[in-house]
Amino acid sequence: METTVEYAPEPVAAPYIVSCQEDLGPVITYWSDGSVTGYSDYCQRQHDQILQSEVEANTPVCDGTICRYPSGATRPDTSSTTIVRTPSPWVQGQIDWTNCINAGNTEEFCRATTN
Repeated sequence: METTVEYAPEPVAAPYIVSCQEDLGPVITYWSDGSVTGYSDYCQRQHDQILQSEVEANTPVCDGTICRYPSGATRPDTSSTTIVRTPSPWVQGQIDWTNCINAGNTEEFCRATTN
């Protein structure tokens, strides 16, 4: 009588994540079975942490005079600076003329005082 030996199949391990894409590009997940997919919760969290670190590293704290980055770099704080533009001499002459006339002065007076 011949005996047949049956072997139980080897259990196949479920694939697990071995790494994630490490830059700020789209989320890519690398698996233990060699497959590559996009989204996974784990790699999305890694991606979000990297992005948050980049945002924090590039966000200065400004005090009205100087802005300081977490790296120690500084730049002038321009957020509170008012830019004053000086009009061209021709434009300023037109403004002065209009203000003079609107103040009730005669053309002769404005011509004499704004030239």
